[in-house]
Amino acid sequence: MHEMGIVVSFVKMAEEYAVKNNAAKVLKVVLQLGEISGIESRYLSEFYPVVVEGTLLEGSQLVIETIEASVFCTDCAITYNPIKTELKCPNCGGERCDVIDGRGLFIKEIGIEEAAHG
Repeated sequence: MHEMGIVVSFVKMAEEYAVKNNAAKVLKVVLQLGEISGIESRYLSEFYPVVVEGTLLEGSQLVIETIEASVFCTDCAITYNPIKTELKCPNCGGERCDVIDGRGLFIKEIGIEEAAHG
């Protein structure tokens, strides 16, 4: 399962961000996950509490937003969601397409609590 490695990676990035921004702790991490990324969101959610244990992210909330898949039909030049059309173009029935969106995983937001000054 590559999801564990993904969680470790984005937790490390979030923790580095928190340290650079003088955070007392991280409150929330918002991810955007493409629906055709091949990454299982349930595993990200399952592994997250284990990976953040003992870090600035411990106790933080993980929010996962889905980015809809979008492809461009190279036969008739329309854009559509292949998940909703069984991978075929709803206009011409073609299967040749270029992926526009829905493959990636991005950190959208890291909510922090700033350390007290004093």
